[in-house]
Amino acid sequence: MNFSQQSYASTSSQASMGLAYSISTLPPNYSIAPFLSQESSTSVTDQNSPEAFKQNIQIALDQVARVGALARSGLNGIQNAYQAGNNPAQTEADLIALGQTLHTLADFLETTGVGAYPLLPSDPQSAVSGFPTEQHLITEMNREVQFLYEKLKRIQESSGVVAQHLSTLDTTRPKP
Repeated sequence: MNFSQQSYASTSSQASMGLAYSISTLPPNYSIAPFLSQESSTSVTDQNSPEAFKQNIQIALDQVARVGALARSGLNGIQNAYQAGNNPAQTEADLIALGQTLHTLADFLETTGVGAYPLLPSDPQSAVSGFPTEQHLITEMNREVQFLYEKLKRIQESSGVVAQHLSTLDTTRPKP
């Protein structure tokens, strides 16, 4: 029985490594063993250690790749739904697995704290463009904040117009 098939027992060495995340919720074919050596699982006591962080990042990246693969498979199944040889049960299974994997990934990112950092795609196309600079991230954030501000402003203006119409209707209607 390999490490990924064993049930997760909350041990102090695993919890102290920042792996308090339930390994049993990972897919059955997912193996965390390459990222954990016998020596590191017993000697690392700081959950904020660089080794634990690297392991958590690698697990997160693997899960993101799995989400992408399941999403592509589900989309392909939907697009080819009426083609001969397409199995709707497989498409349904892919979409269910996608939902479960997304939930697992979100839980993992929240539990380990890795979700506070951007996970940049690891494909060669995006590697060419490089990492976004701090200035680029600030510009992007400012643009998103401005969009949300304008949306909220439009909602408030619309609410004001509706309230004004309702008040004029109320004053023009005769009172019994």
